[in-house]
Amino acid sequence: MVNRVYPPMRGATGRLLHDLARHFVKAGHRVTILTTTAGKPAVSTRGPISIVRIKGVDRPNKLDWLSGLWRLYRAMLVNPRHDIIITLSDPPLLYVMGQRAAKKKGCAHIHWCQDLYPDLAAPLGFRIWPPLYNFFMTLGRAALQAADCVVCISRCMQRHLVRTGLEIRKTTVIENWPDMELLAPASEVPVPTAKIELPHKQSLRDRRLYSDPSGQKFRVLYAGSLSRAHPLDAIVKAAQILQKTHPDIELVFVGKGDGFEKLAHARAQFALDNIRLIPPQPRASLKGLMESGDVHLVTMRDESLGMLLPSKFYGGIAVARPIVFAGPAESDVAHLIARHSCGRVVKPDDGKSLATAIALYRTDADAWFAAHEGAQKALVGRTPDDAFALWSDVVRKVGNDR
Repeated sequence: MVNRVYPPMRGATGRLLHDLARHFVKAGHRVTILTTTAGKPAVSTRGPISIVRIKGVDRPNKLDWLSGLWRLYRAMLVNPRHDIIITLSDPPLLYVMGQRAAKKKGCAHIHWCQDLYPDLAAPLGFRIWPPLYNFFMTLGRAALQAADCVVCISRCMQRHLVRTGLEIRKTTVIENWPDMELLAPASEVPVPTAKIELPHKQSLRDRRLYSDPSGQKFRVLYAGSLSRAHPLDAIVKAAQILQKTHPDIELVFVGKGDGFEKLAHARAQFALDNIRLIPPQPRASLKGLMESGDVHLVTMRDESLGMLLPSKFYGGIAVARPIVFAGPAESDVAHLIARHSCGRVVKPDDGKSLATAIALYRTDADAWFAAHEGAQKALVGRTPDDAFALWSDVVRKVGNDR
């Protein structure tokens, strides 16, 4: 299983990979993780999982990206043969090298498509010389067509791939899943070693949403990456509106990266005291952090439809919170929200509608609890065990077909 990040390195794909690796081990498979490290290359074991870490880079420029991709490819060739190679999407075009390595080693290749490159390059504003872009597209689709299976994380991603030339028989859909810590009983959740400020300690059902006598603010939580795929203008506009109309609402963003720096600049520029920026928190604090949000905010640009899907949605429904999604109405997140009535969908560039949707859950307790119950329904069939069962079927089928 090959990916640029793996715990303890931060990253949603690394967390998912770790969960799936543990499942495969329990199912009797021998698992090797091939990943990168900011330190010295090393080989280690975590229980029955072998971990091979090679020299990595944080993709500061194109040459480093290509050299990192090449090193992962060489490591796939050097390591002992496995029956199946599973590649993820980080770094971009890793699946091309995974398919080449699988062919040389005489084994199967499954690509677990989290983000679809090079398709995402243009929507995210990366400038690529058109002939080079076309070359990468041709190279990439050929590699996907040659793979034994392409696991898509959404139906809109599957549709995009089929519309752009991939045979549907090559694809299957397995949604991502929430962090296991969010679904664990309270008695199994580790106690944080560091104290973190988490409001709303009492039950939401016992809180008075209208007067908020305790002085605690109504929290809109955004936890995770804030990249080019996630629009900022609507968030800033909504914050400006809510600061005037609902000063008791706070918008809390947990994470780091360029998007957080831009949001910090906008916060200072427009004096938006209702925006709070918090650095990444330890995993021991995850459950308390996610439950501290009264509403979870999920965003996605229209242009990235079918090329990615925000995993934040699954974290929100895992703690049964209403979801406000600023993104394309054709995406799976929007369809799930509509099907289960677990939130509101607004256009990603419409700050006024975003503010209205947030304010609705602050002022209308019935709407909040209806979405809360909808989130509980949306979680049914989307737990880690549900996804693992589908993955076991895929691995079994790929093995039998060969």
